[in-house]
Amino acid sequence: MPRIGRFPPFGKRFFKRARKLLGSCHFAHFWRAVMAIASMQGRRSLKKLEEVCRNHTSRQSIGFFLTKAHWDAPQLLADTAIDTLKTLGWKPGQAVNVILDDTQKKKRGKQMDALSKIFLHAEKVYAQGHTILGCAIVYRDTVIPFAVRLWVPKSFAEKTQRPDYDGQSLEYRKLTELAAEIIRDLPLEKATVLFDAYYLCPNVTRACEDRKYRYVGVAKKNRNFFADGRDRDKRKLSAYGANVLKRDGRWETVRGKKYRLAQRVGRLSKLGRVKLVFSRRPQEKSWICMATNETRWGVLRVLREYLKRWPIEVLFKESKQYLGLGDYQVLGYRGIERYLCLVLIAHLLLTHLGATACGAQAEPDKTKPLDLPSVPQLQSLLRSKLWDDTIDSLEKGSRNRRVGKKLKELIKL
Repeated sequence: MPRIGRFPPFGKRFFKRARKLLGSCHFAHFWRAVMAIASMQGRRSLKKLEEVCRNHTSRQSIGFFLTKAHWDAPQLLADTAIDTLKTLGWKPGQAVNVILDDTQKKKRGKQMDALSKIFLHAEKVYAQGHTILGCAIVYRDTVIPFAVRLWVPKSFAEKTQRPDYDGQSLEYRKLTELAAEIIRDLPLEKATVLFDAYYLCPNVTRACEDRKYRYVGVAKKNRNFFADGRDRDKRKLSAYGANVLKRDGRWETVRGKKYRLAQRVGRLSKLGRVKLVFSRRPQEKSWICMATNETRWGVLRVLREYLKRWPIEVLFKESKQYLGLGDYQVLGYRGIERYLCLVLIAHLLLTHLGATACGAQAEPDKTKPLDLPSVPQLQSLLRSKLWDDTIDSLEKGSRNRRVGKKLKELIKL
């Protein structure tokens, strides 16, 4: 693992916005933390960050930067995401996909802020941990993290309002309210917002309609539906969808897989007028119901749009496995949220390296999908760039010039 000393020249373009928003002292901690998180292997910790950054920082200074220093991490993540989007060839006015979803992280610490009882779907058990809301933009099949929020339980929010509490005062908000706030903050003119059944609610859909965004989400089967022309004929989706698929379903092929699809237009409880698309795979009894406010779309368009929601699951998995999304050791709410932002900015750094690599954007059409290497391959590329920069600094220096030249000769061999 290369040590991170001086600022690498290949990072000037990516960190240009951060340099303007942060002071010189904060910027030094910021870019070193992002480089370290993006290039390290194994679990992240303050001790490892200190070792990777040589003698340029300490655990105390990193902890202060995460918990006490004055800088806006969510805004910095959002600005960096838009800059990365423009690097990929996006221009204002172009339509993109926006995905909302949440993930859970089990934590053993007893003194951490915002802990709550969560259900771990993979292990099928309840545990103590955090709920993390994420938002990502997908353009040219490339996932660009835009926002991350740490959900605060009501009991902890009330605790922060007390006069004797020494920390940041927080207001309790539901996950759907946080999602609606993110949608309203999106600096995009055209977007299609994708989410699962939990976020198909008035808070989120109203935010999409206020911004004139299209949305596609899954409707739970316990909801009531009134088909066009039958305003008083209330139908429960659990029985209605199965009958519609059986009677009017047609087999279609999307991305090489078969789906039985049927559609209806009408009024869904608490949402208003929508188009419903019922979908079932061959030899399966279970089916899903997708709802969208774009009633002019056909069944194939609605299904194709919803299938684009999967990349955010991959983003969460890669961020946890390769970038240490859940390896934070700070106790305070502000420090945890800032660490999560740094991890996603590190993901953006790897995306930037892959997008600007030689031949990555050789395709003249800037709207076609961009084929980027995997996260481990991008991490290997970043480490090799850091090694090259270290050797160059040795060669240009006065003390170890001979060592630097010798290392370069050995590498060429």
